[in-house]
Amino acid sequence: MRLFDTFKLSLLFLALLMSGAETAYGAVRDTNRVDAKGRKQGVWVRQPAKNKLGYVGQFKDDMPTGRFVYTSLGDTLVTEVFYFRGGYASYNRYFYPEGSLMAEGYYLDQQKDSVWKMYSRSGVLIREERFEKGLLHGRRSLYDADGTLLEDQHWFRGLRNGPWFVHDEKGYQQSTYKLNITHGDYTALYPDSTRFIEGYYDEGVKEGVWRFYLPSGTLYKEDTYSHNRLVNRTLYLKIGGVLQAISSDTVPLIMRSPQGGRAELLTSSEKRLVCDEKFETVCGIFDLDFYFFANKNTLVSFVAVDRERLAETLSQITDERQDKADGQLDPARQLGRNASVTPVELPLNIATPYPVYMDADAIDILRNNLKNAEVEAE
Repeated sequence: MRLFDTFKLSLLFLALLMSGAETAYGAVRDTNRVDAKGRKQGVWVRQPAKNKLGYVGQFKDDMPTGRFVYTSLGDTLVTEVFYFRGGYASYNRYFYPEGSLMAEGYYLDQQKDSVWKMYSRSGVLIREERFEKGLLHGRRSLYDADGTLLEDQHWFRGLRNGPWFVHDEKGYQQSTYKLNITHGDYTALYPDSTRFIEGYYDEGVKEGVWRFYLPSGTLYKEDTYSHNRLVNRTLYLKIGGVLQAISSDTVPLIMRSPQGGRAELLTSSEKRLVCDEKFETVCGIFDLDFYFFANKNTLVSFVAVDRERLAETLSQITDERQDKADGQLDPARQLGRNASVTPVELPLNIATPYPVYMDADAIDILRNNLKNAEVEAE
């Protein structure tokens, strides 16, 4: 039976009651009655008003019993409730304005209990959760509008407890909770289900080795924790098809190689290592979110700078640019607004293998490094 057909029958049932016709409840000739003790008895009707729902239902000794229908102005069905156990328990159905089912579940003594379900307007289940005395207790599952599982949770009397699964646009996360504290193995996966992060929580703190992988499946970082404190970090890069451990302290500069845009490392011992991964990928491995054109064809990013020389370098660039205006550059070296006319010596404690010209964006990066250095010194 269609929802609105059911609603029409409810209105017909009410009309019969108010007209005094014989029903399953007997002959009812009036509504909204109270007995000698002031208790509601029989059929009650309340008209909907602004910010107040109307309802049709029956009371026995001041407690609701059987089916109640709640409507808003315009006779729009909002809620349908079936009361039982003397009015202390109820099965509830909530509806969208156009009439489709929005949610359904049970109340026990005015608290959510047992299974509750929520639906999209198209009728797809988007949430299913279990309650005990108003608290989440048991499995809770969330879905998108297409029915794809987004979260799979386990609760114990309002506390996260047990396996926990999360799926979003970034991929998947799997962990375990123990009375609201993360405890046990943690795994993160890329959207295509290849592994991203593997680690372990001990009573809410990171412990042991945490491993990080590229989308290709290649290990690129291992962080070792002791009581949530990072005690060691090892980076890994593929060079000539062989995975090698690299210390960030030995790599002051990362460059984009003309060989297919791959990353080229300049080490503190002046070695140049061409990686198998692209320049942007390796910058991400070193946790660098900035890079700039050092000349017309070469992107660079620096891992560490000589902070004592940083202010001096910035001063020299500023002095040179004071008398220069946009458009006065050699087109072969044009990088952007207010690019330096003469090469800049980066404060790296190592000579770059080619001339470096910096535009305003690159200079802003150096300024931010100087600002961070001053903050850390304070």
